[in-house]
Amino acid sequence: MALKQGAVQHAKIEFIDLSWQEQSAFKLANDSLDWSQKNLISERYLAHSQYIQNLAQQLHCRNHDELWDHLFELQSISKLKQAEKFFEDVFTWCSLARLDYEQDVLLQEASLHREDCMWQKIQACLSPEHKILVVTGGFHTLALIENLAKKDTAKRYPIQVNKKDKWQENAWLIRYSFDRLDALNGYASGMPSPAFYQQFWQDLNQGQIDDALIQQQFLKYLTEICHHLEDKKVLDVTAYIALKNTAELALQLAHLRGHYRPSRYDLLDALQSALVKGEVDDGQQLLFQEIYTYLSGQQLGNVAVHQHSPALLQNIFKQIEKYRFNVSDTIPRHRKLDIYRKPLQQEISQFLNLLEFVDCGFAHRLSGPDFTHGAGMDLLFEEWRYAWSPSVEARLIELAELGDQLPHIALGKILALQQYHQQNGLGQSAFETAKLLTLACRLGLKEQLNILQQQLDDYLETDQSLHSVVAAAQQLYYLWSGRKLLQLPEHILQHSLVRSVKQACFLLEQLYDTHEDKIEENLNSFKTLHHLILSVSKLKLQQENDALLDLFYQHIERQQFDHFHLSKLKGALDTLMFLDHRIDQEQLQQYLKIAFAVGCDANEAVQYVQGMFAIAPEIFVQSPIAISALYDLVKHWREETFLQILPDLRYIFSQLSPKQNSAVSQKVARMAGLAEDVILDQAHSHISEQDMLQAAQLNQQLQQFLQHDQLEHWITGVAK
Repeated sequence: MALKQGAVQHAKIEFIDLSWQEQSAFKLANDSLDWSQKNLISERYLAHSQYIQNLAQQLHCRNHDELWDHLFELQSISKLKQAEKFFEDVFTWCSLARLDYEQDVLLQEASLHREDCMWQKIQACLSPEHKILVVTGGFHTLALIENLAKKDTAKRYPIQVNKKDKWQENAWLIRYSFDRLDALNGYASGMPSPAFYQQFWQDLNQGQIDDALIQQQFLKYLTEICHHLEDKKVLDVTAYIALKNTAELALQLAHLRGHYRPSRYDLLDALQSALVKGEVDDGQQLLFQEIYTYLSGQQLGNVAVHQHSPALLQNIFKQIEKYRFNVSDTIPRHRKLDIYRKPLQQEISQFLNLLEFVDCGFAHRLSGPDFTHGAGMDLLFEEWRYAWSPSVEARLIELAELGDQLPHIALGKILALQQYHQQNGLGQSAFETAKLLTLACRLGLKEQLNILQQQLDDYLETDQSLHSVVAAAQQLYYLWSGRKLLQLPEHILQHSLVRSVKQACFLLEQLYDTHEDKIEENLNSFKTLHHLILSVSKLKLQQENDALLDLFYQHIERQQFDHFHLSKLKGALDTLMFLDHRIDQEQLQQYLKIAFAVGCDANEAVQYVQGMFAIAPEIFVQSPIAISALYDLVKHWREETFLQILPDLRYIFSQLSPKQNSAVSQKVARMAGLAEDVILDQAHSHISEQDMLQAAQLNQQLQQFLQHDQLEHWITGVAK
């Protein structure tokens, strides 16, 4: 307001507080404050807050905010019209707050330095022919008046700034929002619920105010709140009932507390009493979140039309206008895009992906095909949530130093990722390069595709990691699935995809690595590569694809799994060979009998089952021979062995569906000679796994005690 009026009066306008550079220099110089100095400041703040709290208690207010409302915001209209008296009261309040602080505290928090800067700029303008209007925070006003009274003896508190420091020459104004000004959201100089007080101010400026108009204004505002809560589906009653009950309580509370209209706390107390049944903390968080959100407000300010802004921000605003995004406030909104059938919505998707990649916080994808992780590939639509905020604008201004076009900035970030990979030994990783290629495709960076494609082809030849090459092949397959949407050249993808699968087959000898942490990784790569081969073969990209499965099996030696005791991989291989008709059912049953033969190593038997379950658990479920052989093996285990293996067995069978578990348990029950009508699927949920293990250990200890006393026949039933 002061700036606007100053411009109307053609006055010279100047900011008088410390510059950002000077404040930063002070902060850096005082980061080394010792504990005692920091403790002095924190104790002074605590003492001051206790003083305010005591005053609030005397006036029956719960905190500083309600006290301020009671003393100032809710002064009667007749008093508010007496501007000089009102500002005198505010000055008294601020002066008392200022006098409550020690000099050391004011020095350490830079208040004295800021006031020295203000005073020096005011003094430079003092002259008989000048009229000066100074607009300052109330906390600093008393100090400036004292300096004016003793202007020749005022103490100086300069800040030394290194002139060699380079600071940004351009400064940009950004739109700010009510929610960012809310003290409840962390803005230290703000007040809670700024939208509520904005409405309060607008109501006061509607001309002649009387009691009837005041009540009408409040009821209109409360109606909007109740409809908002109803739209958000957080009300247990209709909006009308919520309005009726809340209005009655709020008006009565205002009258009880001596307010000519309901205050913010009168309104909040009334909403709580009218809408909450039972405990306040019992599932009411969403209700109060929506109430505070509405009172906070989500309006965005405006920057003057003649105010310059970076080219990047101007370009993005043009695209936002073209694609019809609503950025008039900070309310989160949703956008659903038909990405396969509508070219314009493909452009919008690419624009949103770019904004998400540069991490400006504007949009977040909720659903849609993900060509990086292969998720949701069958989805035809993308759904996004977006919202404009001051932080989005600030981030884009920050990015403006890197360029004026989003694709150019995104390309720079991709190149930075490549450099990061180089520094961390991943510069020639096929997988990391494939991920960058996928990213460039999703962002529409056409000029980078050929470079990344050539790099990927080169790294497929040099990368000796099975996991990396298989993962790269999988990325290429995802890209192939989305080639039409991403408008990618088919012949290049086809060549790289087949090449990556072949190269992975040549690296299958790495499956014989016996390091424990590599076995699970190799099993996943083994399974993924087989799935890719079947998928690529179905595409019929070229005639030799039919031979990919032969190439896969040519580079695997089952005897090596036996030699290195890699039973988990052997179980997976036997299952795959059966599914691919490389062995028949009789041969598979023979392998199963050998894997679960009595006397074989218990750990290897369990790992073999894990390998089968990793590929197709239904093979085990449908095989009576496999279940019988495993049952016979477990039956001959010592109890110590069973307890050691039990957690792995529980994990394995937890992967089955309830129907599959029931089928297996019935077969095991018949083998154990249990009655046919026994209920096998009854679950004792109150008995935990830990309880069962402790019970088994106690049983084992009991047996040992009985054997020590030669009383084992008590449990075996065989007398010596």
